[in-house]
Amino acid sequence: MSKPGTEKIIRYAFEYARRYGRKKVSCMTKDNIMKQTDGMFHRMFKEIGAEYPEIEQEHFIIDIGAARIARTPERFDVVVTLNLYGDIISDIAAEVGGSVGLAGSANIGEAGALFEAIHGSAPDIAGKNIANPSGLLQAAIQMLLHIGQADVATKVQNAWLRTIEDGIHTTDIYNSATSTQKAGTREFADAVIARLGQTPVILKPVNYNNEVDNVIDVQLKPRPVAQKTLVGIDVFLHWNERQPEILAERLQPLSNRDLALTMITNRGVKVWPEGNPATFCTDHWRCRFKCGDFSTGISYEAVLQLLQGLHQTGVEVIKTENLYTFDGEPGFTLGQGQ
Repeated sequence: MSKPGTEKIIRYAFEYARRYGRKKVSCMTKDNIMKQTDGMFHRMFKEIGAEYPEIEQEHFIIDIGAARIARTPERFDVVVTLNLYGDIISDIAAEVGGSVGLAGSANIGEAGALFEAIHGSAPDIAGKNIANPSGLLQAAIQMLLHIGQADVATKVQNAWLRTIEDGIHTTDIYNSATSTQKAGTREFADAVIARLGQTPVILKPVNYNNEVDNVIDVQLKPRPVAQKTLVGIDVFLHWNERQPEILAERLQPLSNRDLALTMITNRGVKVWPEGNPATFCTDHWRCRFKCGDFSTGISYEAVLQLLQGLHQTGVEVIKTENLYTFDGEPGFTLGQGQ
């Protein structure tokens, strides 16, 4: 995840709220655990949000945020989050609204756009005439708005609302107490077509303005390039023993004036030095070597020298990750327990 990409996503959420009169933007992350990636997203949310003082802003850890969407969806206007969480909470929101089959989605990029039902192709029910086509219809309506055909989008949306209002429902939302007809995919689509030109009576009709430019142009602000300094390396080893002290004894002689072994973790938990002896260790170890002075950093030659020494000891290196600071701030997280 890049900073420009993150900025564009967050700025788009605020511009969308401003254009369409939404009062609040809610950010959801897991930055109590994902401190670097999700942490950057949260920090940029606050930074960009300061430019929109008229819009209320709030942040949730994703697990409680998802619970709030399930319980009180009406409290949310615009939600901005990372891809994985968004894929989950969009289904939750649709299900709260009645069915995952009701919602469409728009994936809009700089060079193109893709519109689809949020549930994807649903191959398990393909060809059975039981799928709710509403998700595809809603995606098509978003597409029509995107390409400037708001009048057609208005007609289709009102026909869909009238169909729902008349009690013609597919299996996923059918209720014998409120529905008048259980319709298959084709029958529901035919009912919407038959109501083109009609508007709902109880539900609120829509009236999309053809003059509104539906493409939100997000302008990114120039940002200074951060000073990147190499300060260490995480070396991941495959090692079948279970005692971190033995591994540390084997690796400590490789420490030198440039790089010193400072931590060993297993499954993200610090096990050396002074690890909890009750921690169960697998055969996958992260060994962190850092320099003593972050202000000066080290050369990559020091890293290569360390790796050569590791190779000569006979340990199996699985992968490595260089450790950097950016303008003096660590671009890596501590081990759990540090």
